[in-house]
Amino acid sequence: MAIFDKIGRRPGQLLLPSLLIIPSLLLFVYLLFETTKISREKIRQQFAVDSAAFIQMGDYTNLLNRTAYVNGAFPYRIFKEAYECPPESPLQMAAGSGETCPFDMLYAAGAFPKYKNDVKGSQPATLDDKKKWEIEFDNAARPEFTANPTSKVDKPLFSLITEDQGVKIMLEWGTAIGYYKFYAQVYSLLGSVEESQYTVFDRLTESFNFFRKSYYLNANTSDCVSNPQTCGNDGLYSTGGFYGNKLTRGNNFFMHYTQKILFYAKVFTGASLPPYYLGKTNPPMDMTTMSPEGLFQLATITDSALDKLGTGLDVYQGWDAPNNYFNINFNVIAKCKETGRPCVHALVTTQCPQLSSGNNCVWPNPTPKYQTRLYP
Repeated sequence: MAIFDKIGRRPGQLLLPSLLIIPSLLLFVYLLFETTKISREKIRQQFAVDSAAFIQMGDYTNLLNRTAYVNGAFPYRIFKEAYECPPESPLQMAAGSGETCPFDMLYAAGAFPKYKNDVKGSQPATLDDKKKWEIEFDNAARPEFTANPTSKVDKPLFSLITEDQGVKIMLEWGTAIGYYKFYAQVYSLLGSVEESQYTVFDRLTESFNFFRKSYYLNANTSDCVSNPQTCGNDGLYSTGGFYGNKLTRGNNFFMHYTQKILFYAKVFTGASLPPYYLGKTNPPMDMTTMSPEGLFQLATITDSALDKLGTGLDVYQGWDAPNNYFNINFNVIAKCKETGRPCVHALVTTQCPQLSSGNNCVWPNPTPKYQTRLYP
């Protein structure tokens, strides 16, 4: 009772601490609420940028993998299955002894690439478990494709069947025409595929609409709602970002062609002496009648562009911090030098097993194993 009597005589002992503690608790609640609000907005912005960057880089990954297939695996498998012996019959040598397979003859002329460790007479090698698909042209026949070209390399005149082969191999003219037609058909198709792939890629990256739309849907900022055509501009125009590292034809992306094709073969006369003479296409077959640039041979991307895609494109996307109870302007005190306001960052890449040696799996050694990866 004595204690309560003392408290009753001294009400300030409870009142004064309450006047200090209760406002402090209210301030803490407001601080917690405002911190949560700004943290939630930053998390939303980070998720939006990560999603947008990952989706947009997927276009690059698709183009690189599909180009690698067109450069190596597709022509190797097509010609291997068509002209390997068996099922094709070997061609006899004119000297009277020995024979050669059409697949080997055309490869030696530089008509198409093949796997370095290809097994003669077997089915095309399965390369899924290989980190590097060592598919290459005969270096003596196509020295221009030994390394990755740094510019457009067209071949004005290509000998599908060389004069030396025409002399030494018992190849009849009608058979040679069949080889030419099939070769032109295959590489015309491959060229159309690559042309279509690049056209789609170019349209998707012309203004990077996938990035803009993904960011718009996930961030839903007032700027994006008011001006959807400029939504995500901070991220796209970042230094070292998407706009500064576009793949453009004639700059860092090249498609190589041959304009004319020549081949030699024996034309049988029906007479006993001589039974044949060495014929050749005269004039050479004009491939520009099929396509203005000629017959497609290869598509390449410069080493510097592939290396940059491997190390990553930076995306700095600015956002506006919401107002708060304490009237602290986070748009000023928390601004990024890249955007002039608060920002979130993503580093997005497309990488292949040859990342440590330049990230080039397009040509040489076309290996369609690029993957999109995202880093903070």
